[in-house]
Amino acid sequence: MIDEDVAEHTLDKASPKDGRALVEVKLESSQNNEISIKSGNVHSVSSSADAGMYVRVVADRGIGFASANRISKSTGADLARKAMRLARAGRRKERIRLSSEKTATASWSVKQRIRLSDVSNDERLQYLKSLDSEIMLTGVKIHGRYFEVVDSEVEAYFASSEGSRIRSMVPKLRMASLNTVSSKGETEQSIREWGATGGWEKTEEWNVGPALAEEMRILKDLIDRGKSVKPGEYDLVCGPEVAGIAAHESCGHPMEADRILGREMSQAGKSFVKPSMLGESIGSEHATVIDDPTVPGSYGYYEYDDEGVKAKPRFLYKKGIINEFLHNRETAGKLRLKSNASSRSSVYEKEPIVRMANTFVAPGELGEEEIMESVKEGVFMKSFTEWNIDDKRYNQKYVSREAYFIEDGELAGPARGCVLEITTPRFWKSLDGVSRRVEFTAAECGKGDPMQGIAVYTGGPLMRLREVHLK
Repeated sequence: MIDEDVAEHTLDKASPKDGRALVEVKLESSQNNEISIKSGNVHSVSSSADAGMYVRVVADRGIGFASANRISKSTGADLARKAMRLARAGRRKERIRLSSEKTATASWSVKQRIRLSDVSNDERLQYLKSLDSEIMLTGVKIHGRYFEVVDSEVEAYFASSEGSRIRSMVPKLRMASLNTVSSKGETEQSIREWGATGGWEKTEEWNVGPALAEEMRILKDLIDRGKSVKPGEYDLVCGPEVAGIAAHESCGHPMEADRILGREMSQAGKSFVKPSMLGESIGSEHATVIDDPTVPGSYGYYEYDDEGVKAKPRFLYKKGIINEFLHNRETAGKLRLKSNASSRSSVYEKEPIVRMANTFVAPGELGEEEIMESVKEGVFMKSFTEWNIDDKRYNQKYVSREAYFIEDGELAGPARGCVLEITTPRFWKSLDGVSRRVEFTAAECGKGDPMQGIAVYTGGPLMRLREVHLK
């Protein structure tokens, strides 16, 4: 159990008497497990415990951040002095303006039906080996078979000089696989990831074994019978996995306010979006993209961000209109807006920055059959094997993993290596229909310097794009 007195002592040491700086303290402890197998044999096993804290100080012209892998009053006092010194040394041209937010006193946690701490490494290993056995029973030639399961239970306590006090407990589980199918001297690769907040019961919900076995058969068939797409204009139906990566890369990232305002320029790039573009058209009326940390059980779930702001859904694109940026208190204050709880840190040693959570295309009114039946000649890109996007998140490319030709509203043979190269506005303006059912895929999103990988969902329904160039 984290000692709240350490946070109170640290706040007392860091808070200036004139009250002209905001001080935030976060204490964090975690239990972590990882186990992997390769070609049916144990590849790695590790268990670890970690604990640490950070102090963040926001002064008039600078922000100071200091962290340590210890939790104690003396450590807190040292970090407070360092963070205050760094903040006061800041020489920004403009005064830092934070958005005014309600303080919060809360305690939240994610329930587990089967606690992660109650699952032995032998049980984890047995689970992974069962997956490996299931794909081998397909009779498909599979190379480099790799499976891993990673879990953590993270307890945290956040306190600010403004009065917020928030305790949380988050169990998180992730499963990943990498398998290469070969046939006729050619190969196709499957990289898959599942993730959630919750306990070991999530492995039962995912139904990974049958899904992977089916994909191995599909990839073999893709090699054996797949045909290239003749370059030209086609209607394209995107599966939830493709809809999700498009939502994440060509909506979520360019709508991060720190990127828009230039902070990310030397790290991960800028954004084609400018502050003045709020309210401008970016797509069709079917283009609504939401980032929602409150999706129950999701990989990116949280109830309060790392500035103590209560989480809520953020409507980034709304019926084709640029509606809302992802904000922390600094970016919101600079634009005279309110924070929408987008400040997240992957671990106590990293500074909280503007991040996505669960980014997805909103559902529509069409049935999945209606989406397909309306296409006379096109391609169904169910999943992707590659994506690329420029540092302004404007020009992008998606390459299919599993894809099929569509002829007169019916799926025909498999399409291999279908490529979509398109700009962000063209992508979303081509969208003319979405189905009712949303599916999610877990992912790790990288951002920042030093790099922070953070848990997210991407997702969406079936999406129909009209007359886009494929090859």
